[in-house]
Amino acid sequence: MLEIRELEKNQENFESKFSSFLISRNKISNEISVIVNKIINEVREDGDQALRKITKRLDDFDCPTFQVTETEINTALKSFDKELLHSFEFAFEQLLEYQTSCFNSLDLNNSNEQITRKFRVLDSVGMYVPGGKASYPSTVLMGAAPAIACGVEEISLSSPTQHGVLNPATLAAAKVTGIKKIYKLGGAQAIAALALGTEQVDKVDKIIGPGNVYVAEAKKQLFGEVGIDSIAGPSEIVILCNETSDPETVAWDLMAQAEHDSDASSILISTSEELISEVKSLIAKNIDTLSRSKIITESLVSNGLIVKIDKLSEAENLINQLIPEHLHIAFEHRFEEEENLKAGLILKGKDSAVSLSDYVLGPSHILPTSSSARFSSPLSVEDFLVSFSYVSLDRNNNPDIFDKYIKHTSNIARAEGLTAHAIAAEKRK
Repeated sequence: MLEIRELEKNQENFESKFSSFLISRNKISNEISVIVNKIINEVREDGDQALRKITKRLDDFDCPTFQVTETEINTALKSFDKELLHSFEFAFEQLLEYQTSCFNSLDLNNSNEQITRKFRVLDSVGMYVPGGKASYPSTVLMGAAPAIACGVEEISLSSPTQHGVLNPATLAAAKVTGIKKIYKLGGAQAIAALALGTEQVDKVDKIIGPGNVYVAEAKKQLFGEVGIDSIAGPSEIVILCNETSDPETVAWDLMAQAEHDSDASSILISTSEELISEVKSLIAKNIDTLSRSKIITESLVSNGLIVKIDKLSEAENLINQLIPEHLHIAFEHRFEEEENLKAGLILKGKDSAVSLSDYVLGPSHILPTSSSARFSSPLSVEDFLVSFSYVSLDRNNNPDIFDKYIKHTSNIARAEGLTAHAIAAEKRK
């Protein structure tokens, strides 16, 4: 019998139980941090030799050459499903169109002011694409579209193999996007190689893409030596419902999120006891028909949650403590607190299925998780731009303001005991 954790907002010990649920999510053990640190140091010291040893140890195959050859790509795609390839092409067209419109909406024109801000596009990006328990070629499309829309020239891709062979769907997605530099590397070692560079793996300016806890920890430890998009945790959804919500689509959306990974979190918050009951029945009825039923069950039992609330106004505080990756408001009418809700992606109404957003709508599905939408954003064109301040002064343009710059710089510098700063400014009089 499927047992999903259930809470009622009006029960006496609700706050402590809800807090316990929040605290239990996405803990990274010290053991994982130590393992990842060791892998990074091995790659830092021994480069490709370390990559070969680690790949043999963890993935059980010898890999003398990490980059996929054009022959390997063509062989893998020779019998690839043409209908699926067409779906990749359709999705990428939608994504690129959306991301290009986002890029074009930015005001990146260089100002002629003496003191201004300018922008440049990153030279190189490395994308990590999961390929362990499940392969996600859609991540190739989602990561590539905003980078290409910005004009990033060097985009490489790294993904783990199964018995030394990359998933053909990942290769097909890369073909659609035009990415040619593809590495047969997974885990923390792939992140280390992209961040540090080796003889075979080119160092990149920034690493994007989700991964398991080892990948996330490697990105965390290497940030500063390389840029990163985020430290992604397991996937999450909160579905907010009332009596008008459709229990069938809600049940399937919860299972859809849970099938990502046993660590994924699917949460239902509802004002309707009847809807909750129907959703539970539908999940129990259908879960065993799915190919990933074991993972879905583990996810719902370990990380799922159902919360009964009395009124929609109670949802704001709960959702803004969770700050989920996805929030689906599964009804049409608006309510007063709706504009205050926080999430990486907010979907409104029955037809705004999270599955559609995962594949074809335009915004990237690489989203902030683990409540990090509190301070970070989904992957977008801004991730591939760097702004820098630009100063080009000429005292003759405005002598009065220039003299004020010198006077006040001197005052502040001397107050801080930085006499050379003061004198350097005064020399411009």
